[in-house]
Amino acid sequence: MSFGNFPNFFLDFSEREMNGEEKHFYQFKSFRLDVKERQLLHHNLPVALTPKVFDVLVALVERGGHLVEKDELLKLVWADSFVEEINVARSVHALRKVLGEDENGNKFIETVAKKGYRFVAKVTEVSEPSAVAGGRTRDEIRGMRDESEKDLFIPHPSSLIPSNPPVGADGSDLARAVAPFVSKPKQNTRIILFAVGFLSAIFLIGLLSFNYQSSSTNPNKIKSIAVLPIKPINTANRDEIYEVGIADSLILRLGSMKGFVVRPLSATRKYADIEQDALAAGREQKVDYVLASNYQIADGKIRITAQLFNVSNGQIEETYKSEKNANNIFATQDAIAGEVGNILSARFNAVSNSPAAKRGTTNEEAYRLHLQGRNLTFNRTGEAARKAVEYFEQAIKLDPNYALAYSGMAHAFIMSGNLGNLPRVEYEQAKQAVTTALELDNNLAEGYAVRGELKFTSEWDFAGAEKDLLRAVELEPNSDLAHERYAFYLAVRGRFDDAIAESKTAQEINPNSLQHQQIGAVILYLARRYTEAVTQFKQIIEVDENHATAYSWLFLVFDVKGDDAAAYEWFLKNQKRTNSPHLAAFQTAYETSGWQGVRLKNLEFLKQDEGKPAGNYYRLARQCVLIGDKEQSFEYLNKAVEKRHGQMVMLNVEPAFDALRDDPRFDELVRRIGLK
Repeated sequence: MSFGNFPNFFLDFSEREMNGEEKHFYQFKSFRLDVKERQLLHHNLPVALTPKVFDVLVALVERGGHLVEKDELLKLVWADSFVEEINVARSVHALRKVLGEDENGNKFIETVAKKGYRFVAKVTEVSEPSAVAGGRTRDEIRGMRDESEKDLFIPHPSSLIPSNPPVGADGSDLARAVAPFVSKPKQNTRIILFAVGFLSAIFLIGLLSFNYQSSSTNPNKIKSIAVLPIKPINTANRDEIYEVGIADSLILRLGSMKGFVVRPLSATRKYADIEQDALAAGREQKVDYVLASNYQIADGKIRITAQLFNVSNGQIEETYKSEKNANNIFATQDAIAGEVGNILSARFNAVSNSPAAKRGTTNEEAYRLHLQGRNLTFNRTGEAARKAVEYFEQAIKLDPNYALAYSGMAHAFIMSGNLGNLPRVEYEQAKQAVTTALELDNNLAEGYAVRGELKFTSEWDFAGAEKDLLRAVELEPNSDLAHERYAFYLAVRGRFDDAIAESKTAQEINPNSLQHQQIGAVILYLARRYTEAVTQFKQIIEVDENHATAYSWLFLVFDVKGDDAAAYEWFLKNQKRTNSPHLAAFQTAYETSGWQGVRLKNLEFLKQDEGKPAGNYYRLARQCVLIGDKEQSFEYLNKAVEKRHGQMVMLNVEPAFDALRDDPRFDELVRRIGLK
């Protein structure tokens, strides 16, 4: 801060406004969007937006009234980044929160199912000459500034002396510090302002020091931290092996420190965007600290700068700089992770186990392929998971002993199948892959988590599944995958309190995972905590309006609760979202026969896909019992057991089947599955 130029902070604003260029705005309702200044105003007050959310708004507004497809938004806003499609949905969700509804209750942004978004509010382009401010010319404004200097009110420094001064018995030290200015009240304005600024600076330094000490040095408080992918200074030659690989090593290193909760790579790799705001990421991840870094490669060396942000006060509390040879990326990753880990360990008085990096290979290209496969698996869509399998297969060809690639491939096989209904061929492939992974590395947490999932959803080996899942949690307590899978296992075993606790742990480790939130909501449904389940499913839809599974579960919850009107409302929303060809048939059924008519019509269409994922036997059995056809329900449940449908593990806790529990045939089904 320059105290000599202190008055200009107040007086030179008009100079910054007078650039002689025409200003261009977009006006819609009570909002004004200034693209050049990157500012959104609401009733002339600035609205805070993260850089990418602002860019999404600009893209939609500039194409107002027209469909902007998701792929186009990704290219426009995230051209140089490795990001998922869900980033678009999150940004639109953030915009909707900011914009709200207009005076007529209409939303500004319309979702076009499976396509993209359309900005539907009327947009007016506005141009204003910047040489005019409030109807005054540049010279008039300068004249006003000259006059203001004459009449500027400056508080007398003596008024700043506190009644209980912190120095001297009577505040004499502080009084002596300002005495030269107090005794000469007509002295130059700049000198007086210097004194005011100086005393204010001392006060602020003391305040920040106090906040720093109170927030950073408490050794008993568990700290949470998010490590963001490191960003290249030069975007021309981006490389995931640096950006994600170094972050992965840092996460592993910090995760070994007691007293730290570190967000996993699955939670933070989405922040690879060049313009990602570190503090915004920290707030979204609900952490105390964010480690944000950048890198530059030149002359055979890699230069790293890492900064530790305190999310609560926005301050940078540590800056780490290093330069390493870039000829051995793995050695570089380990060295940087070790040095940063030591700095943070000393800062927070944390004890580290200093584990060796668990990348599992010395082949850089295999490691790169593994990272790409892992990223696609995190997308949690069948298509992305099948592509991930290809990357893992390529990695294994380069390094046949790469245990993490085998376990990653097994996980991808599971994700490529329908929910809880893995095809037999893919089950066999997943089982072989995870068996090989654990033969190569018997301490691989992911391997046990995946094998545990296979055991209880496909093999119905519940004792073996619990053993593997507990081993996964023990080996890697910070694995959100292990906690999520164990939570679902506990739920199907009827241990709901433990299941909910494990689910909350998974969500705390990775708070923005919609998958974890969905599993948590399903567990609440199975536990008959319907109100909480509805709230959580609705929260998922607020973030992703096209989250198909959340809609399906929502109308089921209302159906089981007996709230026919709400069940139909959400059923209809889902039909409209997908542009269902059966929409008119369902509406007619409801008008003539109410919700029961819709149930019957839905069963009719499900039977057309009998045996397929869209109409699997478990779902058919559930639909039959809801309409009151118990005999048909038992028939479908027996078929589901024969086909070993993975969803059958929920049979003993599924609320929809409560009407069957008094029948001996139901107990027999439960025994066949191994749940009793």
